[in-house]
Amino acid sequence: MTFEVCVDWDATNWADEPDFSEFYDNISDDVDTGGVVGLSWERGKQKEEGNAPAATLTVNLRKGLCQKYSPFTTDADLTGKIRPWLPIRVRAYHLGGYIAEYFGFIERMSFDPSLGAQSVSFYCTDGTDLLARQLITQDPTSKEICSDGQAMHKILDAAGWSRDRRSIDMDGGDDLLAYPTSSSY
Repeated sequence: MTFEVCVDWDATNWADEPDFSEFYDNISDDVDTGGVVGLSWERGKQKEEGNAPAATLTVNLRKGLCQKYSPFTTDADLTGKIRPWLPIRVRAYHLGGYIAEYFGFIERMSFDPSLGAQSVSFYCTDGTDLLARQLITQDPTSKEICSDGQAMHKILDAAGWSRDRRSIDMDGGDDLLAYPTSSSY
């Protein structure tokens, strides 16, 4: 099994559909496969009670790539593009096809240019974190009843989450009263 790691370096809005088609978007060859773990992710609840945390991903790059992935890079393809909140995708290639492993956003980057380290790491979070940062309000005058699936669509619409990135079961469920209708950030 091999992994493909892609960053949409040209993205300008987190809510837009990412495009990983540029040749420089695929950074798989730059992921460390030697001394440190190149990719690690966590997702899901650690215990039954409490909130479900955002899924996280850490990408450690091979030594010596600080200059290429620095926000001050002079690399022709990446100049002015190294910044947080870019979409990142990890897929596994297995048995002749790709399997989605992780989709999220680069939350922050770490650079250690010292001669002994020469390391670059990307710390990523998924859309749960971005949705948690949205302030969704409820219209107190609206008393319209809708299904829980419709309510989820209203929440995601208010947060600016693309309909292309949703898969919500609209069948069954309960009816809810007065769903969110607006947001601010």
